[in-house]
Amino acid sequence: MADEKKNPPEQDGGEQPKIKKQKRLFKKKRAGVVLTENEVKEIKAGRKRIRKELRAAGIKSRKDFETTASSLGLYFDKHRWWTLFLWLLHGKWLWALLGALVALLLAFFVMSLVTKMRGHFTINMTNDLFREGFAVCEEEEFENPTSYLYSMPLEGAMCVSIVNIPEEVLETDGYFHGEDYFAYTFYIRNDGESIVDYDWKVQINSESKDLSKAAWVMVFEDEEMMFYAEAKEDGSIEALPDFSDNTRGYLKMPFGEYARYPSEQFEQIDAQTTVPYYRVIPISFEDETTVASGRQTEVKPTEIHKYTVVLWLEGDDPDCTNDLIGGHLGLEMNFNLIKVHEEE
Repeated sequence: MADEKKNPPEQDGGEQPKIKKQKRLFKKKRAGVVLTENEVKEIKAGRKRIRKELRAAGIKSRKDFETTASSLGLYFDKHRWWTLFLWLLHGKWLWALLGALVALLLAFFVMSLVTKMRGHFTINMTNDLFREGFAVCEEEEFENPTSYLYSMPLEGAMCVSIVNIPEEVLETDGYFHGEDYFAYTFYIRNDGESIVDYDWKVQINSESKDLSKAAWVMVFEDEEMMFYAEAKEDGSIEALPDFSDNTRGYLKMPFGEYARYPSEQFEQIDAQTTVPYYRVIPISFEDETTVASGRQTEVKPTEIHKYTVVLWLEGDDPDCTNDLIGGHLGLEMNFNLIKVHEEE
């Protein structure tokens, strides 16, 4: 009897492997039946063997592979991912899910608020313009085209005069600035197949301490310059010097050789001296949020346009006072599709 206990008779088929249950959250099934871990391993090994044999025979079609594996029972039921939501939406997991969603939304809100408060400059295109094949890039070669650009802000800027903005702002692509001015150059290209019209707007997206009252903006479109400033409280143009003062002025017309409207934005002052003086006359902001706008018509495929935006606090503007210290200003330039021309 003792010998029989030590050496039990062998069963038919040899020693049976130990059955292991799956520990997965979502159990693998075949024909609706939950498989054991051993069966899962056997099916995976069988599928691997069949895939190797089919490839050796020159058959690489996934459909042929799945058909062959299924005919041999080497398949798993497809997961129904909506069961995950059913699992989450019961008991304590429902409250955990809701709490996570609230925290995520709050994080997005805070990030968005911080971004606006820091005064970024962004370039955006509408979806319809993007669908027409337009792209923007910091380089004219368009090695990294995209639908969106943005630049970090200039922090701690002091007031500066328009005559002290250097011409390097036109010669440097991307983000370029001095201690007291911000400049950004980029390009937009029609990579589509249609001839289109688009317009652009420079707009204020965030502000504190009414910084826009002293902020001046230059926009170069294909190196033609226009400059803008907020109008006075009575709606009149914030010219420097004021139209009522002909005793002084600037010794040069800043970026005058690039001016799109030289006779409208610069005026020679008759100060009865041998040295000419000039008045600078900004175009008034269009409204409280729109600085400037423009339009390009019949933009052909592969056509490129260059834009440079310069922003500074004009030191000669009467609104540039110590009350602005600590304020911020965020701008964006938006491009919008106006018309798609029909092919002739």
